Amino acid sequence: MAKASIRKPTVTKPGAAKTLQFAEKGKSKSGLIPDGDVRLTANIKEDLHTRLKIEAAKRRMYIGDLVEELIETNIPKI
Repeated sequence: MAKASIRKPTVTKPGAAKTLQFAEKGKSKSGLIPDGDVRLTANIKEDLHTRLKIEAAKRRMYIGDLVEELIETNIPKI
């Protein structure tokens, strides 16, 4: 039996929007972190996570993009 080729998702940033695209095996960058971004890990209450997921789905956006938007609109730049 031949092995199925694995397609890994990669992220591109056309303008300000982030979209997932699939690249052939070996052609994607490390994980799903676009150039200029950093990985954030945070522990939050389950009900807040659920609210984030629902709001992101309503807006048809990723949770990370929603978090960025909330930070941009609510926390002053330094």
